[in-house]
Amino acid sequence: MKSKADLFHLIQSMSKTEKRYFSMDAQKSGRRSSRYLDLFRAINSMGEYDEAKLQEQFGRSLPTDKHYLYEAILRSIRDYRSSKSKSAQIKEMVLDATYLYERGLYQQSEERLSQAKAMAAELDDQLALLDITREQLNFVWTMKKKDFGQQIGALLQDKDRYIQNINEELQYLALAYRIQMAKQGDTGGEALAEEVPDDQFAASRFPESAHAQRRFLQSAALHADWQGDFEAANKHYTHLVDWWDRYPNIKQEEYVRYLADLFNLLHASYYQKHYQQFERVLRKIEQEQPANYHDQQLIFKQLTNYQLLYHINLGVLDGHEQLLERVEHGMATYKLNPVSQLIIAFNMTVLLLILEQYEACQDWAGRVLKDYNRQVDNPTFRRSTLLIRLLSAYSSDDIDQFDASARALQRANRGGNASAFFALCLKRLRKAHNAPLEEIPGILRALAQDVKTQAESAEAKAPLGMDDLVLNWVESLQQGRPLYRVFRKQAATSS
Repeated sequence: MKSKADLFHLIQSMSKTEKRYFSMDAQKSGRRSSRYLDLFRAINSMGEYDEAKLQEQFGRSLPTDKHYLYEAILRSIRDYRSSKSKSAQIKEMVLDATYLYERGLYQQSEERLSQAKAMAAELDDQLALLDITREQLNFVWTMKKKDFGQQIGALLQDKDRYIQNINEELQYLALAYRIQMAKQGDTGGEALAEEVPDDQFAASRFPESAHAQRRFLQSAALHADWQGDFEAANKHYTHLVDWWDRYPNIKQEEYVRYLADLFNLLHASYYQKHYQQFERVLRKIEQEQPANYHDQQLIFKQLTNYQLLYHINLGVLDGHEQLLERVEHGMATYKLNPVSQLIIAFNMTVLLLILEQYEACQDWAGRVLKDYNRQVDNPTFRRSTLLIRLLSAYSSDDIDQFDASARALQRANRGGNASAFFALCLKRLRKAHNAPLEEIPGILRALAQDVKTQAESAEAKAPLGMDDLVLNWVESLQQGRPLYRVFRKQAATSS
Protein backbone atom coordinates (compact mmCIF):
# COMPACT_ATOMS: atom_id res chain seq x y z
CA MET A 1 0.00 0.00 0.00
CA LYS A 2 1.26 3.48 -0.86
CA SER A 3 -1.49 5.53 0.77
CA LYS A 4 -3.16 5.24 4.14
CA ALA A 5 -6.52 5.05 2.38
CA ASP A 6 -5.55 2.27 -0.07
CA LEU A 7 -7.08 -0.44 2.11
CA PHE A 8 -10.27 1.60 2.50
CA HIS A 9 -10.62 2.01 -1.27
CA LEU A 10 -9.94 -1.70 -1.82
CA ILE A 11 -12.67 -2.71 0.64
CA GLN A 12 -15.12 -0.18 -0.79
CA SER A 13 -14.57 -1.61 -4.28
CA MET A 14 -15.51 -5.14 -3.21
CA SER A 15 -18.95 -6.54 -3.97
CA LYS A 16 -21.17 -7.94 -1.22
CA THR A 17 -20.39 -11.47 -2.43
CA GLU A 18 -16.64 -10.83 -2.29
CA LYS A 19 -16.91 -9.35 1.21
CA ARG A 20 -18.94 -12.33 2.39
CA TYR A 21 -16.42 -14.74 0.87
CA PHE A 22 -13.52 -12.96 2.59
CA SER A 23 -15.31 -12.91 5.96
CA MET A 24 -16.04 -16.63 5.78
CA ASP A 25 -12.48 -17.32 4.64
CA ALA A 26 -11.05 -15.30 7.54
CA GLN A 27 -13.26 -17.04 10.09
CA LYS A 28 -11.86 -20.41 9.03
CA SER A 29 -8.41 -19.28 10.18
CA GLY A 30 -9.57 -19.14 13.79
CA ARG A 31 -8.64 -16.74 16.57
CA ARG A 32 -5.49 -15.45 14.82
CA SER A 33 -7.57 -13.74 12.13
CA SER A 34 -10.27 -12.31 14.39
CA ARG A 35 -8.34 -9.07 14.91
CA TYR A 36 -7.97 -8.54 11.16
CA LEU A 37 -11.63 -9.35 10.60
CA ASP A 38 -12.54 -6.72 13.19
CA LEU A 39 -10.38 -4.22 11.28
CA PHE A 40 -12.05 -5.25 8.03
CA ARG A 41 -15.51 -4.66 9.51
CA ALA A 42 -14.51 -1.34 11.03
CA ILE A 43 -13.20 0.00 7.70
CA ASN A 44 -16.14 -1.46 5.77
CA SER A 45 -18.59 0.46 7.97
CA MET A 46 -16.94 3.83 7.22
CA GLY A 47 -18.55 6.27 4.83
CA GLU A 48 -15.30 8.24 4.68
CA TYR A 49 -11.88 7.02 5.75
CA ASP A 50 -10.87 8.04 9.30
CA GLU A 51 -7.32 6.97 10.21
CA ALA A 52 -7.49 8.60 13.66
CA LYS A 53 -10.58 6.61 14.62
CA LEU A 54 -8.88 3.36 13.60
CA GLN A 55 -5.71 4.34 15.48
CA GLU A 56 -7.74 4.83 18.62
CA GLN A 57 -9.36 1.40 18.28
CA PHE A 58 -6.41 -0.70 17.06
CA GLY A 59 -3.41 1.10 18.53
CA ARG A 60 0.20 1.13 17.40
CA SER A 61 -0.06 -2.09 15.41
CA LEU A 62 -2.51 -0.49 12.96
CA PRO A 63 0.01 -0.08 10.07
CA THR A 64 1.06 -3.74 10.36
CA ASP A 65 -2.52 -4.92 10.71
CA LYS A 66 -3.57 -2.91 7.65
CA HIS A 67 -0.75 -4.38 5.57
CA TYR A 68 -1.66 -7.93 6.62
CA LEU A 69 -5.36 -7.33 5.92
CA TYR A 70 -4.60 -5.82 2.49
CA GLU A 71 -2.57 -8.89 1.46
CA ALA A 72 -5.15 -11.26 2.99
CA ILE A 73 -7.96 -9.66 0.98
CA LEU A 74 -6.02 -9.98 -2.26
CA ARG A 75 -5.21 -13.65 -1.52
CA SER A 76 -8.87 -14.31 -0.78
CA ILE A 77 -10.03 -12.57 -3.97
CA ARG A 78 -7.50 -14.57 -6.00
CA ASP A 79 -8.99 -17.76 -4.58
CA TYR A 80 -12.51 -16.47 -5.23
CA ARG A 81 -11.74 -15.53 -8.83
CA SER A 82 -9.70 -18.65 -9.66
CA SER A 83 -12.83 -20.80 -9.70
CA LYS A 84 -14.42 -18.45 -12.24
CA SER A 85 -11.44 -17.46 -14.38
CA LYS A 86 -9.89 -19.84 -16.89
CA SER A 87 -6.82 -17.60 -17.12
CA ALA A 88 -6.26 -18.02 -13.39
CA GLN A 89 -6.78 -21.76 -13.68
CA ILE A 90 -4.17 -21.96 -16.46
CA LYS A 91 -1.59 -20.21 -14.27
CA GLU A 92 -2.38 -22.54 -11.39
CA MET A 93 -2.04 -25.61 -13.64
CA VAL A 94 1.40 -24.43 -14.80
CA LEU A 95 2.44 -23.98 -11.16
CA ASP A 96 1.10 -27.45 -10.42
CA ALA A 97 3.07 -28.88 -13.33
CA THR A 98 6.25 -27.19 -12.11
CA TYR A 99 5.78 -28.64 -8.64
CA LEU A 100 5.15 -32.13 -10.03
CA TYR A 101 8.20 -31.84 -12.29
CA GLU A 102 10.42 -30.84 -9.38
CA ARG A 103 9.22 -33.91 -7.46
CA GLY A 104 10.11 -36.17 -10.37
CA LEU A 105 6.48 -36.90 -11.21
CA TYR A 106 7.06 -36.19 -14.89
CA GLN A 107 4.03 -37.96 -16.33
CA GLN A 108 1.67 -36.17 -13.97
CA SER A 109 3.41 -32.89 -14.84
CA GLU A 110 2.92 -33.51 -18.57
CA GLU A 111 -0.76 -34.31 -18.06
CA ARG A 112 -1.24 -31.08 -16.17
CA LEU A 113 0.52 -29.10 -18.90
CA SER A 114 -1.65 -30.73 -21.57
CA GLN A 115 -4.78 -29.68 -19.67
CA ALA A 116 -3.46 -26.13 -19.34
CA LYS A 117 -2.53 -25.98 -23.03
CA ALA A 118 -5.99 -27.06 -24.15
CA MET A 119 -7.58 -24.38 -21.98
CA ALA A 120 -5.12 -21.73 -23.19
CA ALA A 121 -5.93 -22.64 -26.80
CA GLU A 122 -9.63 -22.05 -26.09
CA LEU A 123 -8.75 -18.51 -24.98
CA ASP A 124 -6.15 -18.02 -27.73
CA ASP A 125 -3.80 -17.03 -24.90
CA GLN A 126 -0.56 -16.90 -26.83
CA LEU A 127 1.57 -15.92 -23.83
CA ALA A 128 0.25 -18.84 -21.80
CA LEU A 129 0.79 -21.18 -24.75
CA LEU A 130 4.37 -19.98 -25.05
CA ASP A 131 5.00 -20.50 -21.33
CA ILE A 132 3.47 -23.99 -21.42
CA THR A 133 5.53 -24.89 -24.48
CA ARG A 134 8.70 -23.96 -22.62
CA GLU A 135 7.73 -26.33 -19.79
CA GLN A 136 6.86 -29.05 -22.29
CA LEU A 137 10.32 -28.71 -23.85
CA ASN A 138 11.83 -29.37 -20.41
CA PHE A 139 9.65 -32.45 -20.01
CA VAL A 140 10.50 -33.89 -23.45
CA TRP A 141 14.21 -33.28 -22.95
CA THR A 142 14.19 -34.91 -19.54
CA MET A 143 12.20 -37.97 -20.62
CA LYS A 144 14.09 -38.43 -23.93
CA LYS A 145 11.59 -40.83 -25.41
CA LYS A 146 12.28 -42.49 -28.72
CA ASP A 147 10.82 -39.68 -30.85
CA PHE A 148 11.93 -36.82 -28.57
CA GLY A 149 13.76 -35.09 -31.45
CA GLN A 150 10.58 -34.82 -33.48
CA GLN A 151 8.66 -33.65 -30.43
CA ILE A 152 11.21 -30.93 -29.74
CA GLY A 153 11.11 -29.83 -33.37
CA ALA A 154 7.30 -29.56 -33.29
CA LEU A 155 7.37 -27.65 -30.01
CA LEU A 156 9.98 -25.22 -31.38
CA GLN A 157 7.74 -24.58 -34.39
CA ASP A 158 4.85 -23.91 -32.00
CA LYS A 159 7.13 -21.55 -30.08
CA ASP A 160 7.95 -19.55 -33.21
CA ARG A 161 4.27 -19.30 -34.14
CA TYR A 162 3.26 -18.11 -30.68
CA ILE A 163 6.01 -15.48 -30.66
CA GLN A 164 4.94 -14.26 -34.10
CA ASN A 165 1.32 -14.01 -32.96
CA ILE A 166 2.30 -12.16 -29.78
CA ASN A 167 4.43 -9.69 -31.73
CA GLU A 168 1.62 -9.07 -34.19
CA GLU A 169 -0.89 -8.46 -31.40
CA LEU A 170 1.47 -6.09 -29.60
CA GLN A 171 2.22 -4.19 -32.83
CA TYR A 172 -1.47 -3.47 -33.37
CA LEU A 173 -1.89 -2.63 -29.70
CA ALA A 174 0.97 -0.14 -29.92
CA LEU A 175 -0.56 1.31 -33.07
CA ALA A 176 -3.91 1.71 -31.29
CA TYR A 177 -2.23 3.63 -28.46
CA ARG A 178 -0.37 5.89 -30.89
CA ILE A 179 -3.57 6.65 -32.81
CA GLN A 180 -5.37 7.40 -29.57
CA MET A 181 -2.64 9.83 -28.51
CA ALA A 182 -2.74 11.47 -31.95
CA LYS A 183 -6.53 11.87 -31.62
CA GLN A 184 -5.99 13.64 -28.30
CA GLY A 185 -3.64 16.11 -29.94
CA ASP A 186 -0.38 14.75 -28.55
CA THR A 187 2.78 14.94 -30.62
CA GLY A 188 3.51 12.39 -33.30
CA GLY A 189 0.33 12.67 -35.33
CA GLU A 190 2.00 13.82 -38.55
CA ALA A 191 4.69 11.13 -38.36
CA LEU A 192 2.08 8.48 -37.66
CA ALA A 193 -0.02 9.55 -40.64
CA GLU A 194 3.00 9.07 -42.90
CA GLU A 195 3.86 5.67 -41.38
CA VAL A 196 0.44 4.08 -41.80
CA PRO A 197 0.03 2.89 -45.41
CA ASP A 198 -3.29 3.19 -47.23
CA ASP A 199 -3.79 -0.58 -47.15
CA GLN A 200 -2.83 -0.96 -43.47
CA PHE A 201 -6.31 -2.22 -42.60
CA ALA A 202 -7.10 -4.09 -45.81
CA ALA A 203 -8.77 -7.48 -45.45
CA SER A 204 -5.64 -9.16 -46.80
CA ARG A 205 -3.74 -8.01 -43.69
CA PHE A 206 -6.24 -9.51 -41.24
CA PRO A 207 -4.25 -11.55 -38.66
CA GLU A 208 -4.71 -15.25 -37.91
CA SER A 209 -4.62 -15.26 -34.11
CA ALA A 210 -7.79 -14.14 -32.35
CA HIS A 211 -6.34 -11.45 -30.07
CA ALA A 212 -4.31 -9.93 -32.91
CA GLN A 213 -7.57 -9.76 -34.89
CA ARG A 214 -9.21 -7.77 -32.08
CA ARG A 215 -6.31 -5.31 -31.92
CA PHE A 216 -6.39 -5.00 -35.71
CA LEU A 217 -10.09 -4.07 -35.68
CA GLN A 218 -9.59 -1.76 -32.71
CA SER A 219 -6.76 0.08 -34.48
CA ALA A 220 -8.77 0.27 -37.70
CA ALA A 221 -11.75 1.81 -35.91
CA LEU A 222 -9.60 4.36 -34.08
CA HIS A 223 -7.71 5.24 -37.26
CA ALA A 224 -10.90 5.77 -39.26
CA ASP A 225 -12.32 7.93 -36.48
CA TRP A 226 -9.08 9.94 -36.35
CA GLN A 227 -9.24 10.48 -40.11
CA GLY A 228 -12.87 11.62 -39.90
CA ASP A 229 -14.21 8.60 -41.80
CA PHE A 230 -16.98 7.89 -39.31
CA GLU A 231 -18.81 5.40 -41.52
CA ALA A 232 -15.67 3.25 -41.73
CA ALA A 233 -15.15 3.60 -37.96
CA ASN A 234 -18.71 2.40 -37.37
CA LYS A 235 -18.11 -0.58 -39.66
CA HIS A 236 -14.95 -1.58 -37.77
CA TYR A 237 -16.68 -1.21 -34.40
CA THR A 238 -19.46 -3.46 -35.71
CA HIS A 239 -16.94 -6.10 -36.82
CA LEU A 240 -15.25 -5.79 -33.43
CA VAL A 241 -18.47 -6.62 -31.59
CA ASP A 242 -19.08 -9.52 -34.00
CA TRP A 243 -15.56 -10.77 -33.20
CA TRP A 244 -16.51 -11.24 -29.54
CA ASP A 245 -19.54 -13.31 -30.54
CA ARG A 246 -17.24 -15.59 -32.56
CA TYR A 247 -15.11 -16.28 -29.48
CA PRO A 248 -17.53 -16.91 -26.59
CA ASN A 249 -14.81 -18.32 -24.31
CA ILE A 250 -12.73 -15.16 -24.64
CA LYS A 251 -15.87 -13.06 -24.25
CA GLN A 252 -16.69 -14.77 -20.97
CA GLU A 253 -13.12 -14.42 -19.71
CA GLU A 254 -12.70 -10.75 -20.70
CA TYR A 255 -16.28 -9.57 -20.30
CA VAL A 256 -15.39 -6.02 -19.26
CA ARG A 257 -13.38 -5.49 -22.45
CA TYR A 258 -16.26 -6.88 -24.47
CA LEU A 259 -18.57 -4.34 -22.84
CA ALA A 260 -16.11 -1.54 -23.64
CA ASP A 261 -16.19 -2.43 -27.35
CA LEU A 262 -19.96 -2.82 -27.26
CA PHE A 263 -20.41 0.63 -25.72
CA ASN A 264 -17.98 2.09 -28.27
CA LEU A 265 -20.30 0.85 -31.01
CA LEU A 266 -23.31 2.22 -29.15
CA HIS A 267 -21.59 5.60 -28.82
CA ALA A 268 -20.60 5.65 -32.50
CA SER A 269 -24.08 4.73 -33.75
CA TYR A 270 -25.73 7.36 -31.55
CA TYR A 271 -23.49 10.27 -32.47
CA GLN A 272 -23.52 9.31 -36.15
CA LYS A 273 -27.33 9.22 -35.92
CA HIS A 274 -27.59 5.61 -37.06
CA TYR A 275 -30.66 5.29 -34.89
CA GLN A 276 -31.79 1.87 -36.12
CA GLN A 277 -28.37 0.43 -35.34
CA PHE A 278 -28.36 2.31 -32.04
CA GLU A 279 -31.65 0.70 -31.07
CA ARG A 280 -30.38 -2.77 -32.05
CA VAL A 281 -27.26 -2.36 -29.91
CA LEU A 282 -29.35 -1.12 -27.01
CA ARG A 283 -31.49 -4.25 -27.24
CA LYS A 284 -28.37 -6.42 -27.42
CA ILE A 285 -26.97 -4.88 -24.24
CA GLU A 286 -30.33 -5.19 -22.47
CA GLN A 287 -30.19 -8.95 -23.06
CA GLU A 288 -26.78 -9.30 -21.44
CA GLN A 289 -26.80 -11.24 -18.17
CA PRO A 290 -23.54 -10.44 -16.35
CA ALA A 291 -22.67 -12.82 -13.54
CA ASN A 292 -21.01 -10.49 -11.05
CA TYR A 293 -21.97 -7.26 -9.32
CA HIS A 294 -19.29 -5.09 -10.91
CA ASP A 295 -20.33 -6.02 -14.46
CA GLN A 296 -23.98 -5.47 -13.55
CA GLN A 297 -23.08 -2.07 -12.14
CA LEU A 298 -21.14 -1.12 -15.28
CA ILE A 299 -23.98 -2.14 -17.57
CA PHE A 300 -26.53 -0.27 -15.47
CA LYS A 301 -24.48 2.94 -15.50
CA GLN A 302 -23.59 2.96 -19.19
CA LEU A 303 -26.81 1.47 -20.53
CA THR A 304 -29.06 3.72 -18.46
CA ASN A 305 -27.42 6.89 -19.74
CA TYR A 306 -27.86 5.81 -23.36
CA GLN A 307 -31.41 4.58 -22.76
CA LEU A 308 -32.31 7.96 -21.32
CA LEU A 309 -30.73 9.73 -24.31
CA TYR A 310 -32.63 7.36 -26.60
CA HIS A 311 -36.00 8.23 -25.06
CA ILE A 312 -35.17 11.94 -24.77
CA ASN A 313 -33.64 12.79 -28.13
CA LEU A 314 -35.65 10.36 -30.24
CA GLY A 315 -38.93 11.10 -28.50
CA VAL A 316 -39.54 7.41 -27.76
CA LEU A 317 -42.57 6.79 -25.57
CA ASP A 318 -42.75 2.99 -25.69
CA GLY A 319 -41.01 1.30 -22.77
CA HIS A 320 -40.48 4.43 -20.72
CA GLU A 321 -42.36 2.97 -17.71
CA GLN A 322 -39.96 0.03 -17.52
CA LEU A 323 -37.00 2.40 -17.88
CA LEU A 324 -38.21 4.57 -15.00
CA GLU A 325 -38.58 1.48 -12.82
CA ARG A 326 -35.09 0.22 -13.73
CA VAL A 327 -33.57 3.59 -12.90
CA GLU A 328 -35.29 3.70 -9.51
CA HIS A 329 -34.14 0.16 -8.72
CA GLY A 330 -30.62 0.61 -10.08
CA MET A 331 -29.94 3.88 -8.28
CA ALA A 332 -30.87 2.16 -5.00
CA THR A 333 -28.97 -1.06 -5.78
CA TYR A 334 -25.66 0.01 -7.34
CA LYS A 335 -23.02 2.13 -5.68
CA LEU A 336 -22.22 4.61 -8.43
CA ASN A 337 -19.81 7.50 -8.13
CA PRO A 338 -21.42 10.92 -7.44
CA VAL A 339 -20.93 12.24 -10.99
CA SER A 340 -22.60 9.17 -12.55
CA GLN A 341 -25.50 9.47 -10.12
CA LEU A 342 -25.90 13.15 -10.95
CA ILE A 343 -25.93 12.62 -14.72
CA ILE A 344 -28.52 9.84 -14.52
CA ALA A 345 -30.75 11.79 -12.13
CA PHE A 346 -30.53 14.94 -14.28
CA ASN A 347 -31.43 13.04 -17.45
CA MET A 348 -34.35 11.47 -15.60
CA THR A 349 -35.57 14.99 -14.81
CA VAL A 350 -35.31 15.96 -18.49
CA LEU A 351 -37.14 12.84 -19.64
CA LEU A 352 -40.00 13.35 -17.20
CA LEU A 353 -40.45 16.92 -18.46
CA ILE A 354 -40.57 15.63 -22.04
CA LEU A 355 -43.10 12.97 -21.03
CA GLU A 356 -45.15 15.74 -19.34
CA GLN A 357 -45.07 13.89 -16.02
CA TYR A 358 -44.70 17.13 -14.12
CA GLU A 359 -45.14 15.88 -10.57
CA ALA A 360 -42.48 13.20 -11.04
CA CYS A 361 -40.28 15.77 -12.82
CA GLN A 362 -40.49 18.06 -9.80
CA ASP A 363 -39.65 15.14 -7.52
CA TRP A 364 -36.51 14.16 -9.46
CA ALA A 365 -35.46 17.80 -9.77
CA GLY A 366 -35.65 17.98 -5.99
CA ARG A 367 -33.47 14.88 -5.71
CA VAL A 368 -30.88 16.41 -8.02
CA LEU A 369 -30.74 19.63 -6.04
CA LYS A 370 -30.85 18.15 -2.53
CA ASP A 371 -28.96 14.88 -2.99
CA TYR A 372 -27.13 14.13 -6.22
CA ASN A 373 -25.64 17.57 -6.87
CA ARG A 374 -24.76 18.18 -3.25
CA GLN A 375 -21.57 16.13 -3.43
CA VAL A 376 -20.56 17.38 -6.87
CA ASP A 377 -21.76 20.96 -6.32
CA ASN A 378 -21.87 21.82 -10.01
CA PRO A 379 -23.50 25.23 -10.70
CA THR A 380 -24.32 24.27 -14.30
CA PHE A 381 -26.38 21.26 -13.23
CA ARG A 382 -28.03 23.33 -10.47
CA ARG A 383 -29.15 26.10 -12.83
CA SER A 384 -30.23 23.65 -15.53
CA THR A 385 -32.29 21.64 -13.05
CA LEU A 386 -33.92 24.80 -11.71
CA LEU A 387 -34.79 25.85 -15.26
CA ILE A 388 -36.37 22.45 -15.92
CA ARG A 389 -38.33 22.85 -12.71
CA LEU A 390 -39.46 26.28 -13.93
CA LEU A 391 -40.59 24.87 -17.29
CA SER A 392 -42.44 22.08 -15.52
CA ALA A 393 -44.20 24.50 -13.17
CA TYR A 394 -45.19 26.74 -16.10
CA SER A 395 -46.55 23.77 -18.08
CA SER A 396 -48.57 22.47 -15.13
CA ASP A 397 -49.75 25.98 -14.19
CA ASP A 398 -48.42 25.55 -10.66
CA ILE A 399 -48.19 29.18 -9.55
CA ASP A 400 -46.51 28.57 -6.19
CA GLN A 401 -43.94 26.19 -7.67
CA PHE A 402 -43.25 28.60 -10.54
CA ASP A 403 -42.58 31.51 -8.18
CA ALA A 404 -40.37 29.38 -5.91
CA SER A 405 -38.39 27.98 -8.88
CA ALA A 406 -37.98 31.45 -10.40
CA ARG A 407 -36.59 32.86 -7.15
CA ALA A 408 -34.25 29.88 -6.75
CA LEU A 409 -32.95 30.21 -10.32
CA GLN A 410 -32.39 33.93 -9.84
CA ARG A 411 -30.34 33.26 -6.69
CA ALA A 412 -28.34 30.49 -8.38
CA ASN A 413 -27.52 32.72 -11.36
CA ARG A 414 -25.98 35.53 -9.36
CA GLY A 415 -22.29 36.34 -9.04
CA GLY A 416 -19.33 36.35 -11.36
CA ASN A 417 -20.29 33.09 -13.06
CA ALA A 418 -23.81 34.19 -13.97
CA SER A 419 -25.06 32.86 -17.30
CA ALA A 420 -26.75 35.10 -19.86
CA PHE A 421 -28.76 32.11 -21.11
CA PHE A 422 -30.42 31.39 -17.76
CA ALA A 423 -31.02 35.10 -17.13
CA LEU A 424 -32.71 35.41 -20.53
CA CYS A 425 -34.94 32.36 -20.00
CA LEU A 426 -35.91 33.50 -16.52
CA LYS A 427 -36.82 36.99 -17.75
CA ARG A 428 -38.98 35.76 -20.68
CA LEU A 429 -40.69 33.01 -18.69
CA ARG A 430 -41.61 35.39 -15.87
CA LYS A 431 -43.03 37.80 -18.40
CA ALA A 432 -45.05 35.06 -20.11
CA HIS A 433 -46.30 33.76 -16.75
CA ASN A 434 -47.71 37.15 -15.79
CA ALA A 435 -48.91 38.27 -19.25
CA PRO A 436 -52.48 38.19 -20.62
CA LEU A 437 -53.21 35.16 -22.84
CA GLU A 438 -53.09 37.13 -26.08
CA GLU A 439 -49.54 38.35 -25.38
CA ILE A 440 -48.04 34.97 -24.49
CA PRO A 441 -47.43 33.72 -28.08
CA GLY A 442 -45.37 36.81 -28.87
CA ILE A 443 -43.31 36.46 -25.71
CA LEU A 444 -42.60 32.79 -26.48
CA ARG A 445 -41.56 33.68 -30.02
CA ALA A 446 -39.20 36.28 -28.61
CA LEU A 447 -37.78 33.70 -26.19
CA ALA A 448 -37.13 31.25 -29.03
CA GLN A 449 -35.50 33.90 -31.18
CA ASP A 450 -33.25 35.06 -28.34
CA VAL A 451 -32.17 31.49 -27.59
CA LYS A 452 -31.35 30.91 -31.27
CA THR A 453 -29.33 34.12 -31.38
CA GLN A 454 -27.39 33.15 -28.27
CA ALA A 455 -26.75 29.68 -29.69
CA GLU A 456 -24.71 31.31 -32.45
CA SER A 457 -22.35 32.77 -29.86
CA ALA A 458 -19.78 30.37 -28.43
CA GLU A 459 -19.43 32.46 -25.28
CA ALA A 460 -23.16 32.49 -24.51
CA LYS A 461 -23.87 28.91 -25.58
CA ALA A 462 -26.27 27.09 -23.28
CA PRO A 463 -24.93 24.10 -21.31
CA LEU A 464 -26.17 20.50 -21.31
CA GLY A 465 -28.32 20.98 -24.43
CA MET A 466 -30.66 23.28 -22.53
CA ASP A 467 -31.11 25.59 -25.54
CA ASP A 468 -32.45 22.68 -27.57
CA LEU A 469 -34.78 21.69 -24.74
CA VAL A 470 -36.15 25.23 -24.40
CA LEU A 471 -36.66 25.63 -28.15
CA ASN A 472 -38.53 22.33 -28.40
CA TRP A 473 -40.57 23.20 -25.32
CA VAL A 474 -41.62 26.51 -26.92
CA GLU A 475 -42.50 24.73 -30.16
CA SER A 476 -44.60 22.24 -28.19
CA LEU A 477 -46.63 25.07 -26.66
CA GLN A 478 -46.96 26.91 -29.97
CA GLN A 479 -48.19 23.84 -31.87
CA GLY A 480 -50.19 22.32 -29.03
CA ARG A 481 -48.47 18.94 -29.43
CA PRO A 482 -46.67 16.75 -26.86
CA LEU A 483 -43.05 17.64 -26.27
CA TYR A 484 -41.85 14.10 -27.00
CA ARG A 485 -43.39 14.37 -30.49
CA VAL A 486 -41.42 17.55 -31.14
CA PHE A 487 -38.21 15.71 -30.24
CA ARG A 488 -39.24 12.77 -32.41
CA LYS A 489 -39.79 15.08 -35.39
CA GLN A 490 -36.44 16.75 -34.78
CA ALA A 491 -34.65 13.38 -34.72
CA ALA A 492 -36.37 12.26 -37.94
CA THR A 493 -35.39 15.50 -39.67
CA SER A 494 -31.73 15.35 -38.62
CA SER A 495 -31.12 11.63 -39.31
